[in-house]
Amino acid sequence: MTGQPQEIPVSVSLGILSVIIVVANFFVCALVCFNKTLRTYTNWLVLSLAVSDILTGGVLLPIVLIKPTSLVTDYFITLILLSGVANICAVTYDRYVAIIKPLLYPYLAPKIFKRAIVVSWLIPTIYSVLPLAWNTNPTKTVHILYIVCLEVFGVVVPYIFITFAYVRIFRQVRRSLTLRKDFESAREQKKELRRISSDAQVAKLFCIVSTAFLLSWLPILYSTTVYRVLNRPDLLPDALFTISLFTVATSSLVNPLLYAFLKPDFRVVIRNFCQKNSQTKVVTEKPSIPSSSPQAKTEKKTKQKHQTVKKHDSNSSSEYDTKL
Repeated sequence: MTGQPQEIPVSVSLGILSVIIVVANFFVCALVCFNKTLRTYTNWLVLSLAVSDILTGGVLLPIVLIKPTSLVTDYFITLILLSGVANICAVTYDRYVAIIKPLLYPYLAPKIFKRAIVVSWLIPTIYSVLPLAWNTNPTKTVHILYIVCLEVFGVVVPYIFITFAYVRIFRQVRRSLTLRKDFESAREQKKELRRISSDAQVAKLFCIVSTAFLLSWLPILYSTTVYRVLNRPDLLPDALFTISLFTVATSSLVNPLLYAFLKPDFRVVIRNFCQKNSQTKVVTEKPSIPSSSPQAKTEKKTKQKHQTVKKHDSNSSSEYDTKL
């Protein structure tokens, strides 16, 4: 990837984005770590992906702003790209097993998690520092082969698997919805349809995350191919480097928003947290009401009803995911 000095407005904008990315993804990590209902194998993989986004906002973008032509920038680009793809592959495989083989998933989930975490960070770390073996000389043939392998086996092949997996997932969801209509028990049918609907929602979320990640990294992949492999800098528009920084930053910022608004268990936890804070504020501001009054009894019944609904939402959001 080529680099050039940034103008002040661009630098300020990227600096603000960096802070927001780190804060938003740190919030995702804190939710998973400190909330018991979110401590599932799938969400620990989400946390791993959030760490990759934190590296984008907290390390990669600042380095690019300070010294865009540094070799360290290329190392971090490789590490973050490969770790992001690996984490997306891991969470895709996790959802694939959960939907295609739901009976085996509770037994396979721990193995998937342990292997995925190791592979998602160990292989990208090793591969990112391989150029040190030839002093990171971009003119050597081995470096060109290194970049080609990075793009083919680090991006193209994994995304072929991801595409195949989501096609199978959505076909299975559609087939399951059709078959479940024949259940004799309405209660059993409702429960099973709720599980399938929840799985479909999560699969749709990660499909969006996967697509957004690939699209955001396309400018950098194009720049690297044209500049390093084809040696045709004349094919690079002047603004492409700046655009590529904003696309990568946008992807890392969008992910936590997608979790908050589209992932059922995250949405329930955030909603309950907001409701709890609003109720606490109302209680502190309201004057005390005698416990024997009709108004106090009505409020007590309303509070019990809210607690019942909250408990039901919490159970339904995490009922079909495996706890760590």
